[in-house]
Amino acid sequence: MYLDEQRQARFKTVRLIAYAMLGAAPLIYIVIAYLLSIPARHGGEQQMMLYILLIVAIVQPSVVKFIERFQVTGYQKNTQSQMTPDNLFFTLSIIKFAFVETIYIFGLVVYLVSGNLDWMLYFYPVGIGWTLVYWPRQSNYERFLQRLESGIA
Repeated sequence: MYLDEQRQARFKTVRLIAYAMLGAAPLIYIVIAYLLSIPARHGGEQQMMLYILLIVAIVQPSVVKFIERFQVTGYQKNTQSQMTPDNLFFTLSIIKFAFVETIYIFGLVVYLVSGNLDWMLYFYPVGIGWTLVYWPRQSNYERFLQRLESGIA
């Protein structure tokens, strides 16, 4: 599928936001953690928080598929909608990025509460994995547009 200039620009905007939310923001969180000097606190409640947030971080981004299905179905049912397929892709991409970015934020929260930098870094491989899953690719964008324009849910 050929993307016109407007769609190409829209995709570049999505990609730029991905770099900011999934690339720059996690690096900023690491810098913040290194600049802060929080004394380490080890206890059962800090470990429990680590485990709970780690489990949530692993599972939570999978919810995006349900949100996407719900949004696409709503888009297709609402023929009076002002939203275009490009806008829907943009919105869904931001939702995906927000879900992934929360993983890195969970890590920062764990560090701020526990003072254990290693625990914060446990969240980064999980975040990187989900970043790879939801990274905006032009082929996915084209497939998404084709699917919506052909009326396939």
